[in-house]
Amino acid sequence: MDPSLYVEIINCVGNFIGPPICKYWNYHRKLKEGLNVLRSKKEDLNSRKEDIKLRLSNELHFGKQQKKEVENWLKKVEKITGEIQSLEDEVGKVKYLSRAFLGKRVYEKIEETTEVYNEGSFSESLVIDAPSNGGMALPTPELVGEASVKEKIWEYLMGDSVCKIGVCGMGGIGKTTIMEHIHNELLREAKFDKVIWVTVSQEFDVFKLQKEIASALSEDLSKYEDKTIRAAILSKMILESEKRYVLILDDVWKRFFLKDVGIPEPSVSNGCKLVLTTRSIELALFMGCQAIRVTPLSDGDALNLFLKHSGRDVYVPTLESTLKEVLKQCAGLPLAIIIIGSSMRGENDVRMWKNALSRLKKNAGSAEGMADEVFQRLKFSYDRLPSAKLKHCFLYCALYPEGFEISKEELIEYWIVEGLLDEMETRQEMYNEGFSILKRLENNCLIESVKREGCVKMHDLVRDLALHITSESPRYLVKAGMQLEELPNEQEWKEDVEKVSLMHNRIKEISSDVTIPKCKALKTLLLQNNCDLERIHESFFTLMTGLTILDLSGNWKIKALPNSVSELQNLNALLLHDCGSLVYVPSLSKIRGLKKLDLGDARIKEVPHGIEMLVHLRYLDLNSRSLREVPAGILPKLSRLQHLRLGRTLDVTVEEVAGLRKLETLQIQFNKLEDYRFYLSRLQPGCLNSYYFHVGYDFGGFNGFYRYKKCVGFYRLSGVSIILPTDIQEVFFKECHDIRSLSDLNSSFKYATNLRYCSIIDCKGIECLDTVSSSSCYHILQSIEILDLINLDNFSVLFRGERDRSAASTPTPPDMFSHLKHIEMRVCPKIEKLFWPELVHNLQNLEQIHVYKCKQLAEIISTSDDDEENKEEGKDFTIFTLPKLREMSFQEVPQLKCICNRGSLMECNSLEKIKIGDCPKLKRIPLLLPQPDNGLLLPPVSLRKIEINSKKWWDSLEWDHPNIEKVLKPYVYTPTCIVL
Repeated sequence: MDPSLYVEIINCVGNFIGPPICKYWNYHRKLKEGLNVLRSKKEDLNSRKEDIKLRLSNELHFGKQQKKEVENWLKKVEKITGEIQSLEDEVGKVKYLSRAFLGKRVYEKIEETTEVYNEGSFSESLVIDAPSNGGMALPTPELVGEASVKEKIWEYLMGDSVCKIGVCGMGGIGKTTIMEHIHNELLREAKFDKVIWVTVSQEFDVFKLQKEIASALSEDLSKYEDKTIRAAILSKMILESEKRYVLILDDVWKRFFLKDVGIPEPSVSNGCKLVLTTRSIELALFMGCQAIRVTPLSDGDALNLFLKHSGRDVYVPTLESTLKEVLKQCAGLPLAIIIIGSSMRGENDVRMWKNALSRLKKNAGSAEGMADEVFQRLKFSYDRLPSAKLKHCFLYCALYPEGFEISKEELIEYWIVEGLLDEMETRQEMYNEGFSILKRLENNCLIESVKREGCVKMHDLVRDLALHITSESPRYLVKAGMQLEELPNEQEWKEDVEKVSLMHNRIKEISSDVTIPKCKALKTLLLQNNCDLERIHESFFTLMTGLTILDLSGNWKIKALPNSVSELQNLNALLLHDCGSLVYVPSLSKIRGLKKLDLGDARIKEVPHGIEMLVHLRYLDLNSRSLREVPAGILPKLSRLQHLRLGRTLDVTVEEVAGLRKLETLQIQFNKLEDYRFYLSRLQPGCLNSYYFHVGYDFGGFNGFYRYKKCVGFYRLSGVSIILPTDIQEVFFKECHDIRSLSDLNSSFKYATNLRYCSIIDCKGIECLDTVSSSSCYHILQSIEILDLINLDNFSVLFRGERDRSAASTPTPPDMFSHLKHIEMRVCPKIEKLFWPELVHNLQNLEQIHVYKCKQLAEIISTSDDDEENKEEGKDFTIFTLPKLREMSFQEVPQLKCICNRGSLMECNSLEKIKIGDCPKLKRIPLLLPQPDNGLLLPPVSLRKIEINSKKWWDSLEWDHPNIEKVLKPYVYTPTCIVL
C-alpha cells in the first residue's frame, strides 16, 4: 500500500478521535477546577433558595397560597443540591481512570445548576389568592323575635360607617343565637373573604384566644411562648393577607386591648369588622364598639316560643290566664322561656300550673342582688326535676369546663362509680338508665346536644346556675379549664366541699409547700388532663379519707403515685388512663371497695400489688404495652368483673378469662387460633355487649380499629377455617395470605348478618371478595357499610365473574352493597375496573370513595357498550345517581381513563369534596350539574373543594357542557408544599 495512504488514514482517524480525546483529557485534568465551580454554583443556588423562602415567609399568610411554579422550583433545588452532594462524595473516592467520566458529569451539572438558578429569578409575587374559605356553618336554633336587631347588625356589617359592633344584653336573651344566624349568612356573602368565630367565655385567657384565632386562620402559634411575640406574629398574618374578614368574639366578659392579642384595629380602609357579644354595655363601649342592645321578646313572640316547647295543647281556656302569668315571669328571655316551657310540656292540670307560678314568683322575689336575674327563672326547671338523682346528675355536668363537649359515655361512667345510678345486675342496664337521664335533661333543655356525635354540653348560663347551686349544698369547688398553674388557695378548700374539679389546667406540681386541704367531706377529686403535672407530694391525700373518686387521667408526665393513695380505703374509682410515664402504683390491698381501676396506656410493667384483693372490682383496664402478664390465679378472684381490657402483648390464661361469667365488655389478644376457638366455645351467645378480639400476635399496625363495638381482627392467619361470632360488627384481616376470597372462609361467616366494617390489609393471596354466581357471602355484602382494601397484590376484581363475558349474564343481587357508605382501595396493583353499571344502582347510601396507588385501574364505573353506542348516536346520557356521595378521591392512579364512560354522567347532589392527583389519563369529570329553569348551570349546593395537584392537568380536561368548567373553577384548589 502507498505510504501516503497510511498517512491519510492515520490523519483521518486522528481527526475523528482527537477532539473527543482532548475533551475527555480536559475533563480529567480540570476535575478539581470544575468541582470548585460547581460548589460555587451550589452556594449561589442555596442563597437564592433562602431568599425565596424569606420572601415566601413574608408573602404567604392566610388567604394566600404558594404558586405551583415556585413549589416546583424549590423541589428542583432540593433535587439538584442532593445530586451535587453525591458527586462531591464520588470525587473523593474516584479512581484515576474514572476522572474523565466524572469530570464530564461535573461540567454537565454546572450547566444544569446555572439553568435552575436562572429559573428562580421570580420578578412577580410568589403567591396567589387561595380559594375562599369562610368557615363551616354553625347549627342554629330558630330565631324568634330578634329580626330588627339582626337587621341592624347586618346593616352595620354591610356598611362602612361602623367597624366594631357590640351585641349586648343579659344572659339567655339570644345574643349568641342572633350571631350564629348572621355568621351563616356571612358565609354566603361575597363582601368578606373570611368569617372567624371564636368563643371567649368567662375564663378569658389571651394565650387561648390567640390560639383560637390562629387556628381559625389555619395557622399555628404553638412554637411561640411569649404572648407579645405571638400578638406581633398574629397581627402580621392578618394585616399582610390584605383580606377582608369578620371576627366574631362570642361571650366576652372582660375588657382587653385588641393589640395585646394581635387583632389589628378594624377600619374602613382595611374593610374588616369586629363583632362581640357581651352582657355588659359598658364593656362594649370601652372597646370602642357601636353597642346594639338585645331586648326581651314581645308578648306575642314569647307566647309562640313558649307554646312551641310546652306543646300547644296546654293553651286551653282553663289554663290560659295562669299560663300567661307563668310566661310573664320569664321576662321575655328566650332561654328561660325554652327551659320553663320544656319543663311544663304536656302538663294539663291547672293545679300544677298554679304551683309553678307560685314557685316562679318566689324565686323572682329572691333574685334581688343576683348577678343575673335569669338565674332564678332557670332554677325553676331544676327544682321541677322529679328526683334528687336527676338533680345530682345535672349538677355533675358543671364539673367540666365552660363550653366543654362532654362524652355521654364518660359522664355515665362517672355517675355509675359515684353511685348516682341504681345498682343493677348488668352494666348495660345502668347505661340504659344513664342514657334515659341524659334524654330527660335534654328534653328539659338543661343540657344540649352538639354536632360531635355522642356528646352534650351545658349552655354557659345553665352551667352558671349549676355552679350557683353548688356554691352552697352540695358544695363544689370548680376551677376546670382555667389555665391554673397551681392549686387554688387554702381558703377555697372548704371543709364541707364534696367535689373538686381541677381538670384541664396547667398545674405542674403538688409540692410539700402546699397546705394540705382539710376536706374530710371530699368525695370526688378530678385532676385529669393537667399535662404538666409531674409530682404529687406524699402527704397530699392524707386528710382526704372520704375520697371515693380520684381521676388523674391524661397526666402523661407523672411517673409515680404517692403511697398515701394506699390509705384511701373508701375509694370506688382510681382512674389513671393515658398516664404514659406512670411506672409505679402503690399497693391497693387496703382499697377493697374499689369498683373501677383504669390503667389503660400507663407504663406499668407489672400489675399493682394487692390487685387480687379487689373482689368488688367491676371495671379493670390493663391495656398497657409495657405490661407483660397477669399472674395466674388473679382473674378468678375478680369474679364480679363486667368490663375487662387487656393489652395486646399481655400473656393471660384463656381459661381464667372464660371463667369470668359477668363480663359484658372484653378486649383481649389470642396469640393462638386455638385459644380463640376455645373462648368462643365457652362464650354464651349475647352475653358480651362489646368485644375486641385480636387473633394472632402483634396488632400494632392496625389503624382505625374499633369503629364498632363488636370486633374481631385476624393477623397472619394460617389456613382458612375460622369461626366468627354471629353478632360481629367489624372484622380485620392482615397478612392472612391463604385467603383467596371471603367465600373461602368457614361457613359461619355467612351468618354474620350484622357485619358493618370489613378491612383486608396486606393479604397477598386474596383475589376477590366473592363469586357473584355463588354469593356465599351475600348477607355480609348486603349489610357492610365500610370496606377497606389495602395492599392486596393479587386482588383483581370485587366479585369473580363480574363483567368478564363468561359471566356477563350473571345478575347482580338486588341488595349487594345497598348499605355501603365508605370504600377505600389502596395499592391494589391488579384491579382494572371497580364497579360495573348494574351494581351502581345499589350504591344509594355511598358517601365516600377513595382510591390510591392502584396502577392498573382504568375505570371506576366500567364501560357499558350500550352507553357508548347511545353517546355515538347522540342519544341521552345514562345517569348514575349517587344521592349521598360526599367525597371522592383518586390519587396516583396512572391508568385511570374514566370515572364513568362518555355515555354517562353522575348525579351527586350531596358532593362536598373531589380530590384528584397524578391521574394523567383522566380527561373528564362527569358531573351532572343542577340546571334551574333559567338554563344556567349551578354547582352541587354542598360543594366545598376540588383539590388537584396540577393546573396543567385541569386545563386539559374535556367538558360535556361548555359552562361546566367555569362553574367548578372557583372551587379548584392546589395544595401548597413549602420546603422549609
